[in-house]
Amino acid sequence: MTSVDQEAMRVANRYAATVAKAETLQARAAACRTAADRYRRDARANQESAEQHAVAARTIREATVAAEHARTAREAEAEAAREILAAHYYEAQAEQYDAQTRAAGAIAAGGTLTSQEIPMGDGTTPQAASTSPAVGDVLGYADGDTCHGTDQVPAAAGPATTLALMDYGDGGTSWDGGRYVAVGTSPHRWNPVTNLEQSDSGPSMGYAAPHLDPAEAETAAAHLDELADLAEAGHRPPTPTKWSRAALRLEHLLAGDADLAGEKVRIIDDELPVTMRDLLTLLRDQQPTTTAATRRHVAATAIDQAGGDTGALWLDLVDHDGATRIVVAGVEGTEDPDDDFWQPYTAHHTPGQARELATKLRTFAAGARDGHDIEPGALHLRGGRYLDWSMPGPDGGRSIEAGDGVDAVILDLTGEQLRHLREQLHYTLTADPRAQEFVSLDDDAGYIDWSTPLPDGGRQLEMGVPGGQAVAIELTRPQIVALDEQLHTDLTGVGQPAEGPGPRP
Repeated sequence: MTSVDQEAMRVANRYAATVAKAETLQARAAACRTAADRYRRDARANQESAEQHAVAARTIREATVAAEHARTAREAEAEAAREILAAHYYEAQAEQYDAQTRAAGAIAAGGTLTSQEIPMGDGTTPQAASTSPAVGDVLGYADGDTCHGTDQVPAAAGPATTLALMDYGDGGTSWDGGRYVAVGTSPHRWNPVTNLEQSDSGPSMGYAAPHLDPAEAETAAAHLDELADLAEAGHRPPTPTKWSRAALRLEHLLAGDADLAGEKVRIIDDELPVTMRDLLTLLRDQQPTTTAATRRHVAATAIDQAGGDTGALWLDLVDHDGATRIVVAGVEGTEDPDDDFWQPYTAHHTPGQARELATKLRTFAAGARDGHDIEPGALHLRGGRYLDWSMPGPDGGRSIEAGDGVDAVILDLTGEQLRHLREQLHYTLTADPRAQEFVSLDDDAGYIDWSTPLPDGGRQLEMGVPGGQAVAIELTRPQIVALDEQLHTDLTGVGQPAEGPGPRP
């Protein structure tokens, strides 16, 4: 078989696999839509139940019975809100699967490769995968190193909400680094690269906007869609009182320190016979309502765990000038968004603006996730380095190609060898004693070795042919985690458990 015939066969195999992948994606999209429909039906049932209990609470004279109906109404409305969130989550998943299906169908029908696929077979230097293609740089701060894109959504009142796709690499010796979506609501000119604000009337100040990882950014987007739904449905947030404001502030304190709930309330040196939890109940009882709470809170825990700055994105519904608005506030650390200092940092968005922000958050989340530069069948790194296992073999195996930006090596693995490779990588990642950090092919046909650790917890992966060419690529621990998850999905057809509001379909 000539080299041209071999290349034609490889292309044909790839297109056959693409068609099969499109069918799988269509099935997943259908399952997600079924789940979304189920959650929406449940939400409607809970909303109807909440209305019935609310009517009972207003009409029944027996105080204890009325209070029980009011409590049940609050719980039903809160459950309906969670179910609406779950429906949004699965609808978004279905849209992603549909987009992937269309892309796969275009490849199969048109015979062309997408910009994220690497031409195979000639051993030449591969083209680097395009990362974050939909992320622009509206504010002009992208420097190609730390900042990879910016965008902004104006507000009906207050500051705009600004997004920045940030890449801190491996963080060096001070912290773990990573890629995040910075969400700022500064009333001044905020530079996400320097974290400085420049006002028209004074010197620049520091502002550490919350940095969300992809899952956190998508959670925030789901909250925005949910709040926009409520606003468009005519939901009117209750007028805040001193009691409700005090309850919110206490809730914020308890959210940051759960152990505080059991501590007794103190006035200087005197200890009262009530706990913080008791005090919160008393404050809530001062303003009973059948309306579910609308405040949402997304803490920047991922960057905190990596050793970076903490922060939080707060979202809520408010009545502003007679219209229901979705407010967004990006605060530093674990500070209270109701503090007077943060009032100028609160954006008031219309439902349409909130949906626009949700869409852009998802786009930036995808860009941050591409920091692993991983997609079905391939892992792409900077400098033209890559690992590609997209080409199926005739016996259920696959050809694996690795490139270091200059040279490339291809190994043909059987299905059993491929499963063994994925298993051993997973064992290494989870520190399983069964881990073997080396896979050798039959008859010394080649090897894959990841036994060399790196200072940041990653590994050097080397692939080669004994006595022949070898290439080595360095993987950070997050990249190994992403590789493990994608290999599991590609080889079994089953995705890893994902962050979401409810069970996966």
